[in-house]
Amino acid sequence: PRCAGAMADAAMNGREDAEMGGGAQQGAANSPPMCSMLEFTQQMMADAEDQKILVPIVARLIAKLVEENDKLPADTEITVFHAQKSPAVNVMDYAERIAKYSSCSCCCFVVGVIYMDRFIQQQRALQRDFRVNSLNVHRLMLSSVMVAAKFLDDFYYSNEFWAKIGGVPNGELNTLELEFLFLTNFELHVRRDTYDGYRNELLAWNAGKYENGQNNTLLTKSLSEVLALQSAGGF
Repeated sequence: PRCAGAMADAAMNGREDAEMGGGAQQGAANSPPMCSMLEFTQQMMADAEDQKILVPIVARLIAKLVEENDKLPADTEITVFHAQKSPAVNVMDYAERIAKYSSCSCCCFVVGVIYMDRFIQQQRALQRDFRVNSLNVHRLMLSSVMVAAKFLDDFYYSNEFWAKIGGVPNGELNTLELEFLFLTNFELHVRRDTYDGYRNELLAWNAGKYENGQNNTLLTKSLSEVLALQSAGGF
């Protein structure tokens, strides 16, 4: 996968050079040291192995947020991501199903969180009453991870296959994808330092060492806000 180790650094640094107008010489100067094919393969495999733990962490964070948001009054605005009733499959099992059958890179789940943050930010900018809950989380997760896989991975399945994985009609998934892209302003590029910041926060949250900082994920902030209000007797 392109997000693994040096491959991701090279790809992202190359894109940043292009965006800043850097020439070939500048890009070469900023490139990571050359390594042998064996070293590169070993580094890529080690990086991919390290990413596997992130899938259940992302799922647990989202599941916790959904659990808390479900205690709040129902959404006043219904979107294409809302189901009529909560799906029978829980968030943890759904994330595992996506990871297993889509064969996407595990880092797609972290990038999916970044995309979901951008989605939530856009909802807030439009002053819409939107919370990630049991009615919308499955379609939102499916859309975010699928879009991430298309942007990051060299190989990915068609929407028709993703629809079978997610348990939704193909036509509906096409609508979800388009709506998701518009509500994230088609901002799909993720800098390596941004990705690392999200990954580190997820690992810290999982280890119980999370501290409020400057780069908090909106999902983590949302969870913290919900728990703080509940502790204060706000609900």
